[in-house]
Amino acid sequence: MDYRVSSVDRAAFKRCRRQWDLSSSNRRNLQPIDNPPVAGLNAAVRDALATYYYPGMWDWSNHIVLPLVRKAFMRVMAAVPASPQRTAEVDLGTELLERYFAWAPSLDDFCPLFIETDVDSLVPDVREENQALVAGSGGRVLYTDRIPLLAIDDADECWVVRHHVLPTWHDLSSLLLDEAAVTACWAWEQTYLGMDIAGTLHNEILCPSVDEAGTAPARTRTGRPGRGGHSQNEPSGGGRLTPNLQRRDRVESRSAPADRVRQESAGGIRRTRIRRSREEVETSARQLGTEVLSMLDPNLSLYPTPAAMHCPQCSFVDPCLTMMEDGDPELDLATRFRECPPENFQEPRLGTGGRGGRYVPIPPTS
Repeated sequence: MDYRVSSVDRAAFKRCRRQWDLSSSNRRNLQPIDNPPVAGLNAAVRDALATYYYPGMWDWSNHIVLPLVRKAFMRVMAAVPASPQRTAEVDLGTELLERYFAWAPSLDDFCPLFIETDVDSLVPDVREENQALVAGSGGRVLYTDRIPLLAIDDADECWVVRHHVLPTWHDLSSLLLDEAAVTACWAWEQTYLGMDIAGTLHNEILCPSVDEAGTAPARTRTGRPGRGGHSQNEPSGGGRLTPNLQRRDRVESRSAPADRVRQESAGGIRRTRIRRSREEVETSARQLGTEVLSMLDPNLSLYPTPAAMHCPQCSFVDPCLTMMEDGDPELDLATRFRECPPENFQEPRLGTGGRGGRYVPIPPTS
């Protein structure tokens, strides 16, 4: 059986090994009985943006697409139990999306290729060159992630796009050091061989939105009406079969990038485009291999990492406190927690088949 390490698993392992041990599907796989995890504002906005950037509808009129985007947001929020918090998040999310509709076209200079796409990559064995890790059972060790958006610019360079809804902008150093984003570049190239990734594009949405943003510009970044960007039906930014994404004339005409980082903002949205070097991507793969090797160690020490940033939100605070006092947490774990159901199947949207939407043009008839 394959041993799968998700990006969520990896983040939990690095944050607190005890919490990872209790929650990971590869370990005890527990979740609270009374308050199981539910989607919220971030998940709903991400779902809405997946519809906004759905490749097959990129050339459609806003009058058709934007109601579907609003519906995607409300579908996620409707699954959240009714509460004053849900009502506040619905109001806030609606405001954020309307602001996004107004301002994003002034920043979008790409075309979407894939949305919400799964990647599965063999984790390298750092002990042996050109070898993949093998689990104790003999199965493969896979790193899995779901990429929100893959976009292509007018120079035929591909970018992994990550959405962030946050109360303050990330500082630039944290974006440069975002190893999950860099690993996503590596995982994409391993899953879709031949598709080189130029870097990461961080799409930050300020929450709550800014009131002093002024009036959104009427003209889009590219001059294309509606949502801007590049059309699927023009010879740039998409509209081509995957093997022909990078055309020779575009590759040959590329100039050396002036800056590694390009950052711009408008109306409570900020875009940070970071070019990732080959060395950076390869280093992220080696780091992943080192961490997963530790996860597979049967003698791994499962110490906690107490911190004010994550302990108050952790579901396992009480049993953790019991263990800190050298007590037995098993009764608490047995009564208040249960094994997670099988991994949630993420419903395919708009005919994606669960692997992400990709626009494939219909060949012209002779």
